[in-house]
Amino acid sequence: MNSKNSKATLGKRRVTIRDIAEEVGLHFTTVARALKDSDLVKRETAQRVKAAAERLGYQADPFVSAFCSYRSSHLKQGYRGNLSWINGFHSPDYFESEATGYYKECYEGAKERCRELGFKLVPFWYGEPGMSAKRASQIIHSRGEAGLIVAPMPPSIDKLDMRWDSFCSVRIGYSIPDVPLTNVVSDHFGNMKLLCSQLESLGFSRIGFACKEWIDKRVEHKWSGAFQLRRYSAERERYLPMFLSENEDDFHAFESWIRLNRPEVLIIGGVTSYPEFLERMRMRVPEDIQLVSVSLEHDHAGFYAGIDQEAKVVGAVAVDQLAGIVRRSHVGLESAPKTIMTSGFWRGGRSCDPALLAK
Repeated sequence: MNSKNSKATLGKRRVTIRDIAEEVGLHFTTVARALKDSDLVKRETAQRVKAAAERLGYQADPFVSAFCSYRSSHLKQGYRGNLSWINGFHSPDYFESEATGYYKECYEGAKERCRELGFKLVPFWYGEPGMSAKRASQIIHSRGEAGLIVAPMPPSIDKLDMRWDSFCSVRIGYSIPDVPLTNVVSDHFGNMKLLCSQLESLGFSRIGFACKEWIDKRVEHKWSGAFQLRRYSAERERYLPMFLSENEDDFHAFESWIRLNRPEVLIIGGVTSYPEFLERMRMRVPEDIQLVSVSLEHDHAGFYAGIDQEAKVVGAVAVDQLAGIVRRSHVGLESAPKTIMTSGFWRGGRSCDPALLAK
């Protein structure tokens, strides 16, 4: 230990990272990484650095930190590397040319944010026949990607045993629930609450909810949970029993439920055949029954009303989170993973017209 950097010697002068570096005999960049808990610094070294920082009375300068944050957010970003977008669907170009709605918007939001931050988003086709998690890990690692985003997966993929200790990673959605990574999702529970509040304020007194069971499971039953909670609230009389179907061909069950419960407005979740079923039943929207979606897609905006999940924001936030993880050089799974939820908003449409209630 260098005695000239004792706390008494430094006196009232603010202790800097370079002071700590001189004290422990390390480069100041190593000290900076150690104080940020970077995985690039051995645990024993980090402990030695922190002990010296405490001994010298080091405190991070909040003004310098704020300035660095401001500068990094306003400077034009140069190229910072590639981020892999893990695509588990049937086509290598699925998110570029086939995906619609939420999936496509997530991908577009992530691409736009990557351009702003200096990254390039590169899809990786995990759905390729014969591809394994081990092989995918080898390929992505050999490419030297800065990080990877686990995109929403098809129902056929619910596990992903990648070599996580080699990557900076985040995921989007609940399709791979057993991987403890920072997860960015739409606030499905909050969005259903918002939709129910909107329908109450518009004066609807018979509100129904229809959804495929597997779709509700994909959002961890947050839609059905929020709707069911409403049925126990002060407004319980407005809410009808839910229609959650486990069958793909459920027209007759759906028709019986509609005839029995006679909803004024029907909430649907995900992409389903229920609008076509209403047409087969010769029920006009919105004249005979009004229709709203808790997961409104931009392709349907204009006619359909409901909650816009702002999927582009979900994709952008995922990139923001991954950029921070890359900056901290944090690889591997997380002991205390975070879930970050983004809120949607009500978007009106011709499928929901409260003026028709008085007729």
